[in-house]
Amino acid sequence: MKRILCCAIVSCLVAAGCSAPPRDLVPIAKQLDVMANAHDADGFSSLLADGVQLKSPDGSMHNGKDSVRAWIASVMTGFHVDSKGYQQSGDTVRWMSTVRSDAFASMGVNPIKGNAFVVFDGNKVRYFESALDQETREKMLFLQFYAEVINGGMVDAMDKFVSADFVEHEPLPPGTPPGREGVKAFFSMIHVAFPDLHGTPVLVMADGDLVLVWGKWEGTNKGQFMGQPPTNKKMSWTVADVVRIADGKAVEHWGADNMAMQMMQAKKK
Repeated sequence: MKRILCCAIVSCLVAAGCSAPPRDLVPIAKQLDVMANAHDADGFSSLLADGVQLKSPDGSMHNGKDSVRAWIASVMTGFHVDSKGYQQSGDTVRWMSTVRSDAFASMGVNPIKGNAFVVFDGNKVRYFESALDQETREKMLFLQFYAEVINGGMVDAMDKFVSADFVEHEPLPPGTPPGREGVKAFFSMIHVAFPDLHGTPVLVMADGDLVLVWGKWEGTNKGQFMGQPPTNKKMSWTVADVVRIADGKAVEHWGADNMAMQMMQAKKK
């Protein structure tokens, strides 16, 4: 019996001695930032497994080293990332990042903030995902609104962005229905008046559940607007919007613009 017990103890000690210590993968994860900040797409790609998958902050998936390399190269102009809070659990490393890029600046959101994690296969990255934080998600929601509703004229997409019990604090034309239907009515009217309406978000800021957008709108006044006949002239005006977001949708809005002044000036020309 003693002999069997001794053999068991020796076997356990041998097994413990042969077990490899956990690999420290954090230094490799940090190298991703080093390569990205050096604008070295090839160096970044060298840290990836052949079958790597990357989920970008906008939710798009990139499969394979070539696709991931192409994506990272597309955002490298003006790119700089600062990361902190690295934590490893098994083959997974998580951290928080603040990222700047000309690509994000052109969208009106710079920097973006989020949480990233990678899953390793040996010393290579097998999966990479970056998710936006709350304030950045709210900024991106407003940018989608610009793209689809303001610039795309997709008034029916309003349900994605605005809650049914939406509260409007900015004065609207008499007879405008309350809630989300009133927002739809306003944008239907403005797209008739300005068929080529285009808005550019110049500054996008977020604080908690509030998003502020300072934008420039422009278009050719081809139709009647708020009882006024068309001027058939191209005009531009500035717009300031503050929106409160809850559960991924706008629930309140405060706004101001100088559109009326610009329309008066257009009539005089």
